[in-house]
Amino acid sequence: MKLRLTKNTRKTLIFIFIITAILFSYFICNEVYNPGFQEQKNALYTYINKGAINYSVHLKPNKLYSEDMLEEGKLYITEFVDYIDTKLKYEFAGDMADNIKADYSIIAKVQGFVIESEEIKNVWEKDFTIVPGRTINSYENKILINENVKLNLNEYNSFVKEIKETTKINCQTNLSLLMNVNLSGSTDKGTVDDSITTSLVIPLDVAMFEISGNNTVDKPGTIEETVQVQLPVNKNLVIIFGLILAASLISLIVLIFFTNIAPDKDELEKELNKIFKKHGDRLVALCSDIDLTNTITVKSIDDLVKIADDAGKTILYKYSHNYKEINKFYVTDNDEVFLLVLEYSHVEHDEGTEIQMVENISEQIKTESQLN
Repeated sequence: MKLRLTKNTRKTLIFIFIITAILFSYFICNEVYNPGFQEQKNALYTYINKGAINYSVHLKPNKLYSEDMLEEGKLYITEFVDYIDTKLKYEFAGDMADNIKADYSIIAKVQGFVIESEEIKNVWEKDFTIVPGRTINSYENKILINENVKLNLNEYNSFVKEIKETTKINCQTNLSLLMNVNLSGSTDKGTVDDSITTSLVIPLDVAMFEISGNNTVDKPGTIEETVQVQLPVNKNLVIIFGLILAASLISLIVLIFFTNIAPDKDELEKELNKIFKKHGDRLVALCSDIDLTNTITVKSIDDLVKIADDAGKTILYKYSHNYKEINKFYVTDNDEVFLLVLEYSHVEHDEGTEIQMVENISEQIKTESQLN
C-alpha cells in the first residue's frame, strides 16, 4: 500500500531530496579531487646563535673570607670586592658553509634611575666603551668570540658618587655590562640578519649587592621557505557526505515509487476544517436535529459566532461519521434558532468541473418547515 501525500508536499519533498543529492555529490567530488592546500614552512638553513657571560668576584684581603674569590650567584659585600672578572662568549654555527660576519662591541653602561608606579624611569646614563666595534668574518660555518673583561667596581662607584654630589639627585644606580652581537651574511638559501645581547647588571653605591641580568641567551635561527602542500582527503567527511547522499537517493526513490498523490479535499471538507480549527472549542455536537420552526438564517460562520457571543450561547451541530452530512450549525436563543447551512455541489462548465458553494438557504428552510 502506497503512502498518500498531497501534491504540493510530494513535489516539495522530491525537490528537496534532488537538491540535497546534487549538493552532496558535489561536496564528495570536491573533497576527493580538490581537498585543498595548507602552508608549510621548510627549514632550508639552520644555525646556532648563543651568548653567555660568566663571572667571578675577586676579594680584597679581609678577616671575613678565607678565600680570595667568590663564585656566581652569591650576595657580595661591596667593601670587600676588589674586581669582578667576566668571561664573555658568543658562538655561531651554521649547518653548511656560508659567508657570515659578526659585528660586536662590549660596553659598560652606568645608569641612574627611579621607580614610579612599578615603572623604571632613567634619570641619567653614561656609556663606557670596553671593546669598540669589531668584525669577524667567516666563510665556513662557525664563528667563536671570547672576551675577558675585569670590572673595577671602585671606579664605577666613585663615578656614581661624583654625579650624585654634582646633580644633588639621590637615585638608584647600577652598572650593566653588555655584549652586543649583530649577525649578517648570505647563504645559497637566503640571507641571515640577526642580533643578540647578553648582559650583567650590578647595583652601585650600595653596601652589598647581587648580580643579575640576562647572562645566557640561546637564540637559534632558520632560513625558511613557505610551500603549499596538498591536504589528504578527509575520509571521515567523505563517508558522512556519502551517507547523506545515500539517504537522499533512497528517500527520493521512496517518494517516486512508493507514494501517491492524495485526492484534494472538496470545498465542504475544507470549509469544515476551517470552522473546527478556528471555533472548535465553541462547538457542541448533537445526536439529533433540532426544531427548525422559528428559523433565522445567517450568511456566514462569523455572523453565527457573533450571535452566539451576544446571546452567551454555544454553537450546535448534528454529529455524523460522514462529514458531508455535517452542514448545519445552530445557535438557539429562546424560541428562535439562528441557522447556518453549508451546501456544495458540482457544476459543469465547458472548461471542466468546478466545485462551488451554493447558498440556497431559503428553499431548504421552507422544505424542512413543511416536513415538520
